[in-house]
Amino acid sequence: MIIFSKVLADKATVWEALRTHNGGCERCSPDMIRFSTESKPVIMWNLTRRCNLACQHCYMDARAEGSDELTLEEGIRLIDDLAEVKVPVIIFTGGEPLMSRNFFAYAFHASEAGVRTVISTNGTLITPEIARLMKEAGIGYVGVSLDSSVAKKHDSFRGVPGAHAKALEGIRNARDAGLKTGIRITLTKDNWYEVAALMELALKERVPRFCLYHLVPTGRGAEIADKDVTPDQRRSVLKLLAEAAVELKDKEIEILTTDSPMDGAFLLEMLKGDPRRERVRELLANAGGCSTGNKVANINYRGDVHPCHFMPQVVVGNVRERPFKDIWMDNPAPELLALRGMRSNLKGACGECEYLELCGGCRQKAQYYLGDFLGEDPTCILERNSP
Repeated sequence: MIIFSKVLADKATVWEALRTHNGGCERCSPDMIRFSTESKPVIMWNLTRRCNLACQHCYMDARAEGSDELTLEEGIRLIDDLAEVKVPVIIFTGGEPLMSRNFFAYAFHASEAGVRTVISTNGTLITPEIARLMKEAGIGYVGVSLDSSVAKKHDSFRGVPGAHAKALEGIRNARDAGLKTGIRITLTKDNWYEVAALMELALKERVPRFCLYHLVPTGRGAEIADKDVTPDQRRSVLKLLAEAAVELKDKEIEILTTDSPMDGAFLLEMLKGDPRRERVRELLANAGGCSTGNKVANINYRGDVHPCHFMPQVVVGNVRERPFKDIWMDNPAPELLALRGMRSNLKGACGECEYLELCGGCRQKAQYYLGDFLGEDPTCILERNSP
């Protein structure tokens, strides 16, 4: 996660993360956790495989029906385990997390256990009543996917007519209930030029966060890998976000990207000669780049634990069989240890890169395109011959 608004717009809160360098981040806001040295992972929990949409890029390959999901008792026990570990935040996701019959039971229990929670949703099921209940349950942030300012295009990408209108209605319901909301776009060749229009929509709707996700070839996303943007298109979008972060610094909106640690490296390239560059570099080095197996953990609906939600092929344990602490901290699998020590073993351009300590590339992209999770990230947009 690269929060352009905070690192470029001189907002004082960003440097709070640097002051936590020698400690944990129990008091950090959720969006600052990545920039601290907090070693306990953010948990992405796929509550269910069920989904009411059929999105082209879904990393879960979510379907209308799910099976073998954790029972309510197992889920409650998992939350208690995570609370004992003091994970910084749980991200409820899916599938569509609001299709889980246990969503509110989990949300309220997490609140009672002192665990911060947010939700990643398609937004179509957020009625005023659901929004009020999420607020009551202490959900700290509601991220809603919106991939086009044009309803027909969004509906086509999400696989269901009317999805755009319902998502927008859900955003408004969440906002009106007092929940912090955000619009999220997954970048493809079909919508990269709509980023400015979607930011304008966020401003118009008084949505305080705009988040850009990069396409990662996992699940159904692998089937549309050819729709990933070109390097020039990606650079153009990142430059737009950087400019917008400065221009809109007095507006109630923050701009960020995720699923692409190279965004930070590209940002530093843009800042050559800028007095902010070294402080930004320090912040990004604190974040540590690719967080797979370290600052993020994924638990799927069956209880399988993955180093990252984009690496479902790597299973390092199951919470039905062992507590999360044992899987992640006390007795980590060889795959986890390899990922945690990958910096010294990366190959090609990633291994030789001057930004190695703050990037490291996307390991899933290296695995998908090269068949080697230690290989270079072939989607990197740095221009190697630049001065």
